[in-house]
Amino acid sequence: MKFYHIKNSYINFLRQYDDRVLYNKDETRPYIGIVFEINGIKYYAPLASPKNKHLYMKNGLDFRKIDSGKLGAINLNNMLPVPDSALMMINIPAITDEKYKRLLNEQYEWLLHDFENVKKTATKLRRLFDEKAVSGYKKAVKNRCCDFVLLETIYGKYDK
Repeated sequence: MKFYHIKNSYINFLRQYDDRVLYNKDETRPYIGIVFEINGIKYYAPLASPKNKHLYMKNGLDFRKIDSGKLGAINLNNMLPVPDSALMMINIPAITDEKYKRLLNEQYEWLLHDFENVKKTATKLRRLFDEKAVSGYKKAVKNRCCDFVLLETIYGKYDK
């Protein structure tokens, strides 16, 4: 497992098709995320910095806390199918902000131990988009997610 940034050009490309794709803040404090495979497609899931609200939120289909929320969260609702050409690996030792570097190292260590659970949750979330009729909680979750099916059909056209 590694941490990655994602290119602005890729975010802008995806936003042409799905406006739920979050902006990347011009790569100044960009998405930082992890990558895993679902159905043979690489997915990028962004991390969220720790916020007080994370301590009280519950893990769900589209959200997973890192160390009970003390180290932030993974916003699976914002995960994106991603080609290798849109990923930029993060070199944590090169980060000069010591507080930020410590946070990333702590997130990394915690996620190493929970990676399989994160991947299982993400896979369940992706499967939700294969269901035709959903209601209640599942419908609410689906409505706050990027359109994974649509994005899977176009992500391979990036850089072509």
